[in-house]
This record gives sequence, C-alpha cells and structure tokens, in this order.
Amino acid sequence: MMAKIKLIIKSTGKYGKGIFTASAIPKGTVIHVLNGSRMSLAEFVRKIFSGEERLDDPLQIGRRTYLDLDDFSRLFNHSCDPNAGLRKNSELFALRDIGGEIVYDYSATIAPTEWEMPCACGSRKCRKILGDIRSIPKAQLGLYKKTGALQRYMKTLLTEIEAGTYQIPAYEYEALETLGGRG
Repeated sequence: MMAKIKLIIKSTGKYGKGIFTASAIPKGTVIHVLNGSRMSLAEFVRKIFSGEERLDDPLQIGRRTYLDLDDFSRLFNHSCDPNAGLRKNSELFALRDIGGEIVYDYSATIAPTEWEMPCACGSRKCRKILGDIRSIPKAQLGLYKKTGALQRYMKTLLTEIEAGTYQIPAYEYEALETLGGRG
C-alpha cells in the first residue's frame, strides 16, 4: 500500500509550475504513479502535429507506446540532477530525501532518437541539452541502474545499446520527419 503524500502545485519561480511536497519524503518512498491514457507512436505524432500536445509532454513507456499524461502528472519537471526517478512504467519514487520540488530526469525515459531540446533546469549538473537515454553521463546512468530508477522497457533497450545491437528504428525517423524537427 502506498503511503499518502501531500503534493502541491506551485510556481517554481523560474520555469512555470511544478509539483512540491508539503512535508519531507524519505528516500525510496513511492511519490506518485504518473497517470494518463496510453497512445501509440502514430497517435503521439498526430497530437503533436495538430498542436494538441508539445513534443516533451507525453511519457514514453515502451518502444512505440506513450502515456498522454494527465494535467497533474505533466507538472513534474525535469532536472539533470533529479531527486526522484521512475520505475516500472510510471512509478515515481524518491532517489534521496526530498523537501521541496520533485523533479526527475526526462532523458531516462526517452529511447534513442535524434531529437533534443535545450535544458533550462538550472542545476549545477545541467547538461544544457535534454536528449535521450544516451545523453546521460555514464556515472549518473550507473546510479539510475543501481537504484532501480529505470522503466521496464528502458532496461531492455539499455541491454541492446550496451551490446551495440540497438539501432534507431525507421519508424522513429519517419515520426521525426513528419514533425519536421518540432521541439
């Protein structure tokens, strides 16, 4: 059973709204399960192309499967130095004790792609570019593996990436071409 944690929406003071904790969250605690409706890559591209979504809004939960996040889940911001991580498909948990804004590394959820966007997280460890899983420094990726802060599908992809057998699939290039490099 998941303990009830009081989460609040408020201004980050630098990049819009975010999700904050009203009291300390101990390391390892499940914070929230990001919710939304499942959608295919084709539906994801259609929604982005039509302007219904931004390219960085949906959460990838499989090679060709995304969660069209609900309004609350969408407010968890990115940081290159996160205090939370994702496991299973979309279970957000504390990587360390948290007392403030709750942030996770979006790059840890993105399969290899040619897409990237500027990062404005402002952390001392900011990578300046938000990219896919390959953009995460090896030491930090090692920490995610050690703490279990990787989604199910990403663990499989990482095995292929590390073995040198992963190739960006044609459908990924087709999706990016359809979007015309939107970011």
